[in-house]
Amino acid sequence: VTLSREENCNDKTSSANNHAQIEVIILLESPGGSASDYGLAASQIGRLRDEPNVSVTICVDKVAASGGYMMACMSSPGRLYAAPFAVLGSIGVIGTAINVHNVLQKWGVRPLVFRGGKDKAPVGTIGEVTKEGMAKVQDMIDKTHAAFKRHVVSARPAMAPHVEKVATGDVWLGQDALDVGLIDRIVTSDEYIGQRLREGARILKLTRYHKSKFPLFGGQRSGYGPPLDYASQALSRLPGSGLLSDFRRVVSKVADLLDELPETSSSDDKMNAMGNAFQAYGMSATGAQATSNNI
Repeated sequence: VTLSREENCNDKTSSANNHAQIEVIILLESPGGSASDYGLAASQIGRLRDEPNVSVTICVDKVAASGGYMMACMSSPGRLYAAPFAVLGSIGVIGTAINVHNVLQKWGVRPLVFRGGKDKAPVGTIGEVTKEGMAKVQDMIDKTHAAFKRHVVSARPAMAPHVEKVATGDVWLGQDALDVGLIDRIVTSDEYIGQRLREGARILKLTRYHKSKFPLFGGQRSGYGPPLDYASQALSRLPGSGLLSDFRRVVSKVADLLDELPETSSSDDKMNAMGNAFQAYGMSATGAQATSNNI
């Protein structure tokens, strides 16, 4: 996210018309997937792009193909950038299916398929494949492809005259993608962000961290923001903050000693081993147990 201040050229004397312009830079990398999933993601980018005083810049360093390009084309006008060897395009739709109907019949298995509605699952895994079913599936693919092309033209109106030429499912590298109008500029994300820094923009980076299963002993919290070492932060504010580290070492030493004892060792032998480990660190077994409970 970059923050910069722009002035309204129509009225520079009015402070009410001066506003902070927010630019959201999306580093996008995707080869595509489900049309429904990527269509929803593209709509979310469009919603952000339509916010007042917000522009959306999308940088593609590696690949934005098929559903990935469905998202990428939702950048603000003139703000879709790609690296020289990034792969873009693949404005097409594909559907695949495996049918084992004939194989089952050869083994004497008769598949039974019941439908409520003649167009329900026109081509399935075990049912007989018919010409009507194949035609229905192809019709669904064609309609999805047409919707994809309308989406691209709506997002990038300049592509309307030649969208049929690029909407063949083919892909282009960076410079070729620029020549056919799929992108607006050849530049890597690092180069563009560096440019914005030199221009004086303030840049905030949004990073996602995953939650540790045991955050007490150091880890990262879920959500967005800097990683947190919970144990070190909490203990640094308490007197005797080295106590937990000592206790960890004692527990580790006890575990090693118990592993070395024969399986026939008595409970007294095990207690003696634990006592020796605690004494090695100047602690008593009772004191160590109290420390464990407090933590």
